[in-house]
Amino acid sequence: MSEEIKKATIIGGGVIGGGWAARLVLNGIDVNVFDPSEEAEQNLVEMLSNAQKAYSKLTMAPLLKPGKMQFVNTIEAAVQGIMFIQESVPENPDLKRNVLEEIDNYASEQALICSSTSGIKTLQTASGMKNPQRFMVGHPFNPVYLLPLVEICGGEKTSMESKQRAAEFYHEIGMKTLILRKEIDAFIADRLQEAVWREGFG
Repeated sequence: MSEEIKKATIIGGGVIGGGWAARLVLNGIDVNVFDPSEEAEQNLVEMLSNAQKAYSKLTMAPLLKPGKMQFVNTIEAAVQGIMFIQESVPENPDLKRNVLEEIDNYASEQALICSSTSGIKTLQTASGMKNPQRFMVGHPFNPVYLLPLVEICGGEKTSMESKQRAAEFYHEIGMKTLILRKEIDAFIADRLQEAVWREGFG
């Protein structure tokens, strides 16, 4: 694995976060999950089961030995000692900013922090981070455990080294990466998808 990353953290266990967790587990990565919702654990267990069934229908190749999924009670416990963190909380700028600042506060300075946001720019979310050079958007497509594309988009302070490290890890879990040179509204794939929909229904 890239940098020998054997364990990752998911912050936010909804549809996107749960999809990330399933992809990671099915690619042999142990996962910490933090989500305060009472239904989160049951929902993620069901999503992992659905992902396993979907994989078995799509390919005859044997699955890797799955990683382990652990639910933790605080962001601090979720990120300590972890080198790859994927934030997937709801699309609320203030919520994301607060969560990312907390992640940044407790995570190792070498840890990569990626956000699954589909429309909130890094300038809005990274303004209070102490180490913005390791923060970027890692925008997936749903269901994350099946669709293997992720768009990587850094902010003004994101280092190229961090983006390359993230791309290497995403490759290790079976994803194709698209690294954007600059931040734009809706990224690239969403813009193309919207154009296709307009053409199809216009």
